[in-house]
Amino acid sequence: MGGGFFISVDWGTSNVRVRLVRFPSLQIIEEIVLPQGIKSTYNLWKEQGGDREDYFLDFLKSQIDQFKVELDKSTTVVVSGMASSSIGMRELPYAGLPFNTDGSTLYIEEITNPNFPFQVKLISGVRSDSDVVRGEEVQIVGLTNETDLEFNTVFVMPGTHSKHVICDKGVVTDFHTFMTGEMFQVISEYTILKNSLNHGEFGEKEGLAFDEGVSSSTEGHSLLNELFKIRAYNLFGSRSETENYYFLSGLLIGNELITLKNTNHDTIKLCAGGNLFELYHRAMGKLVLHKTQIVSKDKVDASVVKGQWKIIKDLL
Repeated sequence: MGGGFFISVDWGTSNVRVRLVRFPSLQIIEEIVLPQGIKSTYNLWKEQGGDREDYFLDFLKSQIDQFKVELDKSTTVVVSGMASSSIGMRELPYAGLPFNTDGSTLYIEEITNPNFPFQVKLISGVRSDSDVVRGEEVQIVGLTNETDLEFNTVFVMPGTHSKHVICDKGVVTDFHTFMTGEMFQVISEYTILKNSLNHGEFGEKEGLAFDEGVSSSTEGHSLLNELFKIRAYNLFGSRSETENYYFLSGLLIGNELITLKNTNHDTIKLCAGGNLFELYHRAMGKLVLHKTQIVSKDKVDASVVKGQWKIIKDLL
């Protein structure tokens, strides 16, 4: 691996992030972020035809060519996320549980293509008997530290499909996916409730509505019945559309997080940034989830690069 650099590619369903990374400091020298995830890239390839792997690699080369640093051909490109899925550049088999958080048991495939000037190491996802992750496994490798090797930790990773990853003394033994973000989008855009919701500022009244939504998860209320109350609150004028918006958010986040009440853990680590951090942190306090620790946004943002490096450094 020459030149003191590697290229980190985090390719999700909706976005791609390509970073030039100096090692071993893991300093990010240059970065390109685009809303051309695996899904849109796959659809573009389907329209244009040709060799699928070539198409994906051509796109990557067009981004790497924008870096100002001149790279030699021994530079390695490390790709994780949805690129190893059925709609990615090459579908790879999943690794299985348990997997070590040093990354040693993950499945990696080397790609050498005559039309692409660099060697590619493609990291696959992980499966259990009923769930899958692609991308989060690399983040977990990057997020775990020496303390995590001594305890049972649940990593909470909010998003479109939130993940709860259970790590027992440095070994991931299970994980659970919650369609929290996607359900919020579907409900707020495609159901009868869409005209009862408005994404406004989060003030005192909105906070109380959010808390009420979270609390419903602890009181044994039917989620389906609670959802229709949003419509009723709007018809009766008893709650603003913005309050309804945050009530819905609390309802879904609370329904996700209440599952942690029954999880055997020493620590919960919340790994999120921006608005999601604020909402999840508030919900965790409302649900009295003790032993919660906050992972800083900077550490979450750096977790992919750090995880990729830990996974590949011994393979070079």
